[in-house]
Amino acid sequence: MDFKAIEKKWIEKWSKKPIKFSEENLEKLYVIDTPPPFTSGELHMGHVLSYAYIDFAARFKRKRGYNVFYPQGWDCQGFPTEVKVRAKFPELAEKDRKKFKEKCAEFTEENISKMKEQMKLLGFSPDWKYEYKTMDKQYHKIVQYSLIKMFEKGMIYEGRHPTYYCPKCKSALAKAECEEVERTTKLNYLYFMREDGKKVKIATTRPEYLHACVAVAVNPEDDRYKELIGKKLITPIFEKKVEVIPDLEVDMEFGTGAVMICTFGDKQDVVWVYRHKLPVIDAINKEGKLINAGKYNGLSLKEARKEIIKELKEKKLFEKEEVLKQVVKIHDRCKTPVELLSSTQWFIKIKEHKKEIKEAAKKMKWIPSFSIIYLNDWADALEWDWVISRQNVFGTPLPFWKCNKCGKIKLPALDQLPVDPALENGGKCDECGGEFVGEKSVCDCWVDSSITPLIITRWKENENFFKKAYPVTLRPQGAEIIRTWAFYTIFRTLMLTGVPPFKELLINGNVLGPDGKKMSKSLKNYEDPKILLEKFPADALREWAALSGAFAKDRPFSYKDINFGAAFCNKVYNASRFVKKAVEGYEEVSKRQKLRVIDIAILSKLHKATAEVTRDMEHYNYYDAMNKMHLFFWNDFCDYYLEAVKYRVYGKVEKWSKLAAQFTLMEIMRNILNMLSVFIPFTASESYEMLFKRDVEDEKWPEVKEDYLNDEAEKIYAEFKTILSEIRKFKAAHSLSLKEDIAEVEIHTTVGEIEKIREEIEQTGRIKKLVFKKGEELEVNIKRV
Repeated sequence: MDFKAIEKKWIEKWSKKPIKFSEENLEKLYVIDTPPPFTSGELHMGHVLSYAYIDFAARFKRKRGYNVFYPQGWDCQGFPTEVKVRAKFPELAEKDRKKFKEKCAEFTEENISKMKEQMKLLGFSPDWKYEYKTMDKQYHKIVQYSLIKMFEKGMIYEGRHPTYYCPKCKSALAKAECEEVERTTKLNYLYFMREDGKKVKIATTRPEYLHACVAVAVNPEDDRYKELIGKKLITPIFEKKVEVIPDLEVDMEFGTGAVMICTFGDKQDVVWVYRHKLPVIDAINKEGKLINAGKYNGLSLKEARKEIIKELKEKKLFEKEEVLKQVVKIHDRCKTPVELLSSTQWFIKIKEHKKEIKEAAKKMKWIPSFSIIYLNDWADALEWDWVISRQNVFGTPLPFWKCNKCGKIKLPALDQLPVDPALENGGKCDECGGEFVGEKSVCDCWVDSSITPLIITRWKENENFFKKAYPVTLRPQGAEIIRTWAFYTIFRTLMLTGVPPFKELLINGNVLGPDGKKMSKSLKNYEDPKILLEKFPADALREWAALSGAFAKDRPFSYKDINFGAAFCNKVYNASRFVKKAVEGYEEVSKRQKLRVIDIAILSKLHKATAEVTRDMEHYNYYDAMNKMHLFFWNDFCDYYLEAVKYRVYGKVEKWSKLAAQFTLMEIMRNILNMLSVFIPFTASESYEMLFKRDVEDEKWPEVKEDYLNDEAEKIYAEFKTILSEIRKFKAAHSLSLKEDIAEVEIHTTVGEIEKIREEIEQTGRIKKLVFKKGEELEVNIKRV
């Protein structure tokens, strides 16, 4: 099987053939809110897995008569693109924002082109006519319109708050963009001074934040420090007076039980500062360098830590350090530890809507059902509003101007959208005469992608289509972004439309490397789909995805599975070639022929398998569906039925017997290739065209014909398989070729109609004398030649 030639042939064919989505027939719509991948320039195995699931659903539903709307989008804007373009064109972002955005767009278009080709190589079948990109002006228009509507509802505000901040990317982050990792650090024991000259020992992991210390907290139930509550301590080096305050959340067992509160060393500092109304000292700037730190100004946090500890030791204000394991947050894109920086940002009020989000989630079907827990847990843990501004250039501009005198916010007229306030004059303030200054920050990329259901259903563009297509039928996505994409999408679309966005959510897990960890280039446990597609058929990768197990759970990559997929594709193709030769001269007919029992049995098993596979497909249970087709095709059909009918299609038998065999072969291949085309479209399409001179994509999903079902015939077929298996074992044990004759076989069986397949047993087993006897259970006695 020349899989490369077959793939090239069908990719070209499909590119010339329009997808069967009709904008006129909107009564049986099946709408897929396909994840827009970030335009990194290459697909990874996680993409192969998740987009294979999507394609299985689309191909199946088309065959079931649905008008499938399967658009593909691209998530274009974000930190990685900007970082790479900045590296190529240093300072361009500051000197010429417009030119810099053009360079980012060029880089993105190149990456989209590469990823699109890989999708085609994998046989994915989105409707490219409805492709969208989050960097397009029309997309910006709808995003900005949605923000204006939320602002008018009082849900968006500008405020100065501590936010997660990436010093490397120089931008604010939402909690959902941070990952938690465990690392080893040092717990440092140092001395604050009392006003009476006595020392008080404090333990801290952040000595570099000493200059931003605003208080020391102790537990009011800690007898060691009761007398200090309300008194002042003097910080080492910086010699500032700070008050000792009581707080029950202080852990008396950790360190010394006395904690310095800095602005902001960690999240707990934020809690204490707001709770006790403490002053805020800006500790670092947007480059992550110290400010308001005297001689330490301009040092990085790492440099400052080293120098401050050195000075503490010199002044005898440092006692010791202990190794400590701690969990810290890092930026999920660049893996840099994030800091908490007090800055002016734009926020969407989301905390107060947690209950509504969870209630909306309940109204949708989650597959698997337990995956809704991920969303509920995230909602319950939500502490702050969503910071939506990013200090980037390549992103959807926030559509706001602010008066430099009175602070009034100006919105653009809706017919002006999209706008870029950073490049457009805002004019004069009609209230105070001040200048409207355009916002330079852009949107968090999740602001863009959280309205994909509205984008694809043409919200505010085509009301008729929107009414029919929204809520969308299916949201397929990864479990790890339930806290972002699913959560934000449910929230935003609910606030904008009042209706939950999906009917069903199909959740997949991550692909793991051989070491059991999520595949990552940095961990060197990564498999590149480009390389795999050179070595294996695309259908083998698709089959690996189908057999990757339960939804919403991580699954390991295995070459064994890929090899199995490739072997199965070869089996399908070779069986098709055998059938093509076996049915030469046969004129395809719809009318059922006179059949032998073995034909009746295999057709019964076919239709039972079809019924079971159909049920599995309706429930997105691809693992079981694929396994059942394997069992039927490879075991029942190839291993036994094909062997059993060779003598009928090539030997001298009655005409009706040969016709019955040919009819059965064609009926099976018509049905099984049709079902397999959902999973292995290249192999199935080539095989189907070889046999039927038609495109399998044009065929409806096979129907289950009840009149074909026959349990009695299947019982006889089960006996046949067991008998033939025993004969094969006997020949293998005695080093006999399968083509060699056996003198005599005596079969004891309870099946009364076994005589009906005497001919098949004799011919397939190459038996000279066959004797049937009644027995309590099946027993096969074999005599050599």
